[in-house]
Amino acid sequence: MNNFWQRLLTGSLFVLAIIVCTAWSEWSFFILLFIINFLCLLEFFELMLPDKSWIEKYLGVIAGSIINIMFVFIIRGDLTYGWFYHLIPVFMLLFFVKLFENTGREFDTLAYQVLGIIYICLPLTMLGDFGYFNAINYGFSLPLGFFILQWSSDTFAYVVGKQIGKTKLFARISPGKTWEGSIGALLLTVCMGYLLSRFWDDVSSADWMIIAAIIVVFGTFGDLTESLLKRNMNIKDSGSMLPGHGGVLDRFDGVFFSVPAVYFYLLLSN
Repeated sequence: MNNFWQRLLTGSLFVLAIIVCTAWSEWSFFILLFIINFLCLLEFFELMLPDKSWIEKYLGVIAGSIINIMFVFIIRGDLTYGWFYHLIPVFMLLFFVKLFENTGREFDTLAYQVLGIIYICLPLTMLGDFGYFNAINYGFSLPLGFFILQWSSDTFAYVVGKQIGKTKLFARISPGKTWEGSIGALLLTVCMGYLLSRFWDDVSSADWMIIAAIIVVFGTFGDLTESLLKRNMNIKDSGSMLPGHGGVLDRFDGVFFSVPAVYFYLLLSN
């Protein structure tokens, strides 16, 4: 199978899985986010702690998974927001384990473990809360709309950039990105936001269009940030879990920045 068909098959299955899990039920959505969270954390710590023991790598994965599960029950209302303070013992556990490492670089490991949780886990917990925006029961339209706009932004930026892109956006970090591609993605994704508002009225048409613009801008920052990380590590892809597409982090780098930005916009505007 050549690379094009491999990318097409992997990408189609990837998108289908996200659509089905997001639209099916709240539990399929939470399971989806748990799997994404787990795989991204695993990939991140494999990259950032390549010479560390499996305990040091998996401790961050375990801590991030515990936080993910805890927030699911907080979001659903099964636990009160007072449980948020249970983050403290989770982070204290990370500190406690460092007493037994004796590597001379214990706080380097700790810094990467905390960074992975902040960078990956917390944005994905915010994304889980999108399903309950302005509602008691789960609704799939806002989280699914977010994914559609994120994919639209990436696709439009690539297509427009390939066709007319000449001015590099940030050549030092990502030579393939252009201003023309980014501006084209902004205009077309905003139009997609308006189109979504014709079908889903969780928020107003103006809100959908502003959310689309936020996703383009902050998703680009997220993509550039992960590109910088990979350049520092001298690697092309974050992993090989998705044949033809690289790693899981490569597919969600924009999400980690755009989710918090959209989340705070929704809090401020509604």
